[in-house]
Amino acid sequence: MWRLLCAVAGASLTVAVPNGQSRHVDAGVLRDLNEIEAGLYARNLTAVKSVLLTVAGSSNLTGEEVDEILDGVNGIVNDTLEPSVKTDFAIAQDQMDGFYELFLKCEEDQLHAFNRSVTDQASIVQFTSSHELCRKQQSLIADQVVSCTTLLTAAESIQSAKCTLYSETDVLPTTPPCLSHGGEDVEAYHERQIQEFEASLSNLLLRKHECGNATERLTTQRGQCTSANTSLSDVRNECDFKQLKLDNSVCDLSAKMGIDCAAYNTCRQQAMYSFMEANSSVSVTEEELKVTWKMLQQVRCMVDAAKNRDPHLVAICSERKNYSVAHLTINYTGVPPFAPCQTLSEPPGSPQYMEAMYAKMPKNAPVSACQASCCLRNTTFAR
Repeated sequence: MWRLLCAVAGASLTVAVPNGQSRHVDAGVLRDLNEIEAGLYARNLTAVKSVLLTVAGSSNLTGEEVDEILDGVNGIVNDTLEPSVKTDFAIAQDQMDGFYELFLKCEEDQLHAFNRSVTDQASIVQFTSSHELCRKQQSLIADQVVSCTTLLTAAESIQSAKCTLYSETDVLPTTPPCLSHGGEDVEAYHERQIQEFEASLSNLLLRKHECGNATERLTTQRGQCTSANTSLSDVRNECDFKQLKLDNSVCDLSAKMGIDCAAYNTCRQQAMYSFMEANSSVSVTEEELKVTWKMLQQVRCMVDAAKNRDPHLVAICSERKNYSVAHLTINYTGVPPFAPCQTLSEPPGSPQYMEAMYAKMPKNAPVSACQASCCLRNTTFAR
C-alpha cells in the first residue's frame, strides 16, 4: 500500500511508491484526500461519505487514482486516528486510576495514623497497669495505717491505765501510823510491818515497770504509725503522678486522633472533588472516543466499499453502527469506602471516663481528680 508522505507542490502531490521512486498525483485526487482528511479530523462523517461516494462512482478517476485516495484514507485511519484514540483512552484510564490512587493515599495515611494510635494505646495500657499496681500498693499501706492506728489506740488505752495505777500508787500514805493488833508483841508487830511495806514497795515497783513498758510500747507504736502514714503519703503522691501521666497520655492520644481525623477528612474531600471533576471530564472523553472509533470503522467499511466501486454499499456502511467499543470502556474503579475516624468515647475527666478508667481501683486508695490539660473540670468521681 502506498503511503502519503509529502506536501502539495502547485497542482500536484508527490507520492512515494514501494520501489523508492515517486510520482505526481492529480490535483483532484489531492483535493479529495484533503476533504476526506478534514472530514475525519472534524468527525464529519457526512463529508467523508460524500467524497467517498463521489470517488466510488467517479468515471473521471482511474483505478490507480482511486486506490491512491483510498490507501491514503486508510493510512490516516491506521497510522494516526486509531492510535490517537487508543492513546487518548489510555490517558483517560490512567487519569482515573491516578485518582483512585489518590484515595488510596488517604487510606494509607489513615492506616499509618491508626498504627501510631495502636502504639500509643499500648503505652496507655502499660501506664494503666502501672497506675493500678501503685493504687493496690497504696491500698495495702492504707490497711497497714488502719491496723497501726487501731493498735495505737489500744496502746494509748493500756498506757493510760497502767500509768494511772502507777500514779495512784506512787504517793506517801496519809493515814495515821499503823497500830498494833491486839495481843501482838513488839517483834511480831515489826515483822508484820516489814512484810506490809515490802508488799507495798513490790506493788509500787511492779506498777512503775508496767507503766514504763506500756509507755515504751506506745512510743514504738507511734513511730510505726508515723512511718506508715509517711509511706502512705509518699505512695499516694507517686500514684497521683502516675495517674497524671496516664491522663496526659490519653489527652495526647485524643489530640492526635483529632489531628489525624481532620487531615484524613481534608484528604478525602480534596480527592473527592478532584475525582468528581475528572469523572465528569473523562466520561465525556470516553463517549467522544467511542463515537470516533465507530466513525473510523464506518470509514473503513466505506473505503472497502469504494474499492469495489459500489456507492450503494458506501451508503450502507455510513449507516452501520454496530461496532464494538467495549475496549474503550473506562474502568471507573469507584471510591474506596470511608474509614470512620477514631475518637475517644469518654472525654478525659468526665464521670464516664473516670468510671471507665478507675472503677476497679481499691476503695481505700481513691484516685485524684483529673489534672491533665484536656480534662473536664468540676467533675467528681464517686464509687
